Amino acid sequence: MNKAVDSRVPAGAVNDWKQLLEAALGEQDPGLFPERLQTAKDAIVDEIEGSFETASSSDRLSLLAALNTISGLFEANKIQRPRVLRTMNDSV
Repeated sequence: MNKAVDSRVPAGAVNDWKQLLEAALGEQDPGLFPERLQTAKDAIVDEIEGSFETASSSDRLSLLAALNTISGLFEANKIQRPRVLRTMNDSV
């Protein structure tokens, strides 16, 4: 990958989830790895929700394979998914 991808980049474009997945898989910092995986997973889920019915079968398979890869990495490494921080407006 030629350019660094910030894990805070909002998903939306067709290739964002791919770039975020590449960034997660290439992450060298063990402290950032779970966050990058979660960001990539969120982008993949957004893409599935937004285009699954209109996507080609090969695109659907790619999305599902990427999602399974991330799930497998969380499980294999027993990585705890990052928690979403609550804001003052959230209920306790």
